Amino acid sequence: MHARNKKLIQTIIGLICLIGLTWCFNTSGSIETLIYRAVVENQSTYSIVAVDPTTGDVGTAGASCVPISAATLAALAPGKGAAAIQAAFTPKNQSQVLNLLLQGKSASQIIDHVSRDDYDEMVDDRQYGVVTFQGENIQSAGFTGEDNNDWAGDRQDIAFAVSAQGNTLESQAVIDDALSAFMATDLGPVELSDRLLRALETASAAGGDRRCNQPGFHQTAQAAFIAVSKSDQPPFSTGIGKDPSPNDHALPWLFISVVEAKGGPNPLLDLRSKYNTWRSENLPACVDCILDAIPVPAGGGPNPFYKAILETINRVGLVFVLSLLCSVIILIIGIITIYLLRRRRRLTTSKSD
Repeated sequence: MHARNKKLIQTIIGLICLIGLTWCFNTSGSIETLIYRAVVENQSTYSIVAVDPTTGDVGTAGASCVPISAATLAALAPGKGAAAIQAAFTPKNQSQVLNLLLQGKSASQIIDHVSRDDYDEMVDDRQYGVVTFQGENIQSAGFTGEDNNDWAGDRQDIAFAVSAQGNTLESQAVIDDALSAFMATDLGPVELSDRLLRALETASAAGGDRRCNQPGFHQTAQAAFIAVSKSDQPPFSTGIGKDPSPNDHALPWLFISVVEAKGGPNPLLDLRSKYNTWRSENLPACVDCILDAIPVPAGGGPNPFYKAILETINRVGLVFVLSLLCSVIILIIGIITIYLLRRRRRLTTSKSD
């Protein structure tokens, strides 16, 4: 009888662990929702989205005072358009915007769809920037929900096929200056990626994300990225806190992502350094181009240990890390339960003796 009860108890515990593990690995949507509510509710607070209608290339660059990859905001549909999905980010809205881009919807149609109350009950917390093109028909549009943290807003220019947007910013100058930097006419025959990075640096120079700034100390962001897909590449998007693998078939032609500890260096500095290396290897030299970096606030001192942890999490994915942690907790609970049951049985046996 005791042996039969023991086997039954172990079977029940095993089922509990199995159900717990299955739940952990099959609720990524719920986990992502918890992540954005607890950690990244104002994900990617300033960004630039732009396309090159001549080549079909599309790109975006962004930065935020969050300790995970800012690339989550990007939705790239080469040959069709690009978008930034930010503020109260959700994977559902990211997928929806990318699907609408791939369907050939215009920027205004996409914004009209995702900003409807009957589509999204939290629309006042969202922010978008979208640029689309079909031949010479270029559209750029944005949306900033009224509940976004100040300063918040978006600006577009159809002639340059660009949209700049941000929330929780030091001031309106962050977006205005970024847009002006992107549209500068004295840079020479620079590439789309050059303009994107200079715009992002200019936004940082204007103060960037105010959550990363203190009196006498401006870091402007914890995470920054730049991504450009060529016209013949697959569409691209990535999940919360997960940079794409170098072997990902949808990896953009240019993809650089940097994360830093809060209070550490401005991530735009490392982003620029890595971009310069990438440019020297992938783009022709341009003696008639102005390619100098825009000076940005330096931020604080390096924290290599914390940065290494953040980079590891961004490689494997925040959802995977939390799922793994959830699994470990379930297993520990199962082990403790077995131990307590066995201990109780031993005490009961000793008392009966």
